Amino acid sequence: MANGDYFFLIFLGTIALTRLLLLSKKGSPTIREFRLRHYMYGIVLIVFSFLTRSITTYAIGFGLFVDEVPLILIKGPGHREKYWRGIEDYFSPWCVSGVLILIFVAYIFRDILIKIF
Repeated sequence: MANGDYFFLIFLGTIALTRLLLLSKKGSPTIREFRLRHYMYGIVLIVFSFLTRSITTYAIGFGLFVDEVPLILIKGPGHREKYWRGIEDYFSPWCVSGVLILIFVAYIFRDILIKIF
């Protein structure tokens, strides 16, 4: 299996697993009224993957980040719950279609994403 295909499968699996876990409707961890969103874990994993040169960690981090990008673009960072409805926002039509578009873009550019790594 080519590295780009391996990357995409792990990336897609991460998004699918994240969406499945979001169905459980458990809130994200909070530290002093600051919510830790999964894009934050994704950024940390992406940086860590560049240090360790791990394609798997890179794909997982990128998947966590991409899964939340449409929601951030629509609602803002969401550290305060003022504008957010909670987990239901992840399943709004705009957010789901945004994630699907980003998955398609990642599939098209999967080989380029690996070269960046």
